[in-house]
Amino acid sequence: MENAVVKSKSISLPLEGVDSEHCALIVDKGLAKIPGITEHKVELNNHRAIIESADYLSTIPEAVKVIRDLGYGVATVKKTFPVMNMTCASCANSVQTMLEKQEGVISAAVNFANTSALVEYIPTITDGQKMKSTIQSIGYDLMIEEGESAKESLEELHAQ
Repeated sequence: MENAVVKSKSISLPLEGVDSEHCALIVDKGLAKIPGITEHKVELNNHRAIIESADYLSTIPEAVKVIRDLGYGVATVKKTFPVMNMTCASCANSVQTMLEKQEGVISAAVNFANTSALVEYIPTITDGQKMKSTIQSIGYDLMIEEGESAKESLEELHAQ
């Protein structure tokens, strides 16, 4: 049996408040300290940080935390989605675990009592439709607005 080779993946994080070379340098140095990030660069003109990692599920939330701790922002959307077909707290835990494993999700909190999921995500990486498909794969359903896509999530983000 051969060892599986884990490929590195490039992810773009939309930055907020990084308005000078000095700010970009601070963010870049912060990203350099995160274990698991193999390459990184901050593109000031594009207002984004590009990170490369084989373990992007843990490095994306960690990168967002580091950037925010440095006093800058990462453009995210926080949204509550109704969750259908949950019958117990264990169901809510399963839905939450699957959402947290979705690329681009920063955090997820699923509440069985009010059948909802509060999700913070990066709209340039994921959207409601992708999360819905993930949740449907384990027998539950995430109610999203008709035609919700990353483009609409970005428009909503810019309207905030």
